[in-house]
Amino acid sequence: MPPTVKPKTRLQLSDLLDWMEAEGISRDGIAEAVRRPSDNEDNEVVLEENVPSYEVLASRNQPRVSGKICIEVKVRDSEATEKWPLDAFVDEDGCFTDETVCQWVNNWNDKAAKFPDNKRVCLMCSRRAKKGFTICGHCSNKGLNDIIYG
Repeated sequence: MPPTVKPKTRLQLSDLLDWMEAEGISRDGIAEAVRRPSDNEDNEVVLEENVPSYEVLASRNQPRVSGKICIEVKVRDSEATEKWPLDAFVDEDGCFTDETVCQWVNNWNDKAAKFPDNKRVCLMCSRRAKKGFTICGHCSNKGLNDIIYG
């Protein structure tokens, strides 16, 4: 029996207007607050703190260090290129932090699904990947399946 999925509750406009009325918030006050910036805020440009200080270099062959696939990265402060493991581009939530690396992994996953009979090495170690996948059974059991295919 397939699992039941609860429908997501959506906030209706009428519910929002009722809440605003109960809180004493007028529609005109919200519209004016959205148009006009607050007086106590600085009008300086705020730079994002998590702007990457590196540039991912594209290459056809991705090097491996101790079995893990690595991405060649050029740090913006220096001219040298470094090899960062795929784990370095994953945050604590299990999501990729770099769009380019995420697209590469998705492309590798698509190719593995399209050509399942090709022999591949796991992206996260040096073991043989499962047929039609890009990671091995050991890494899949460790929970890396959610990161790579999430």
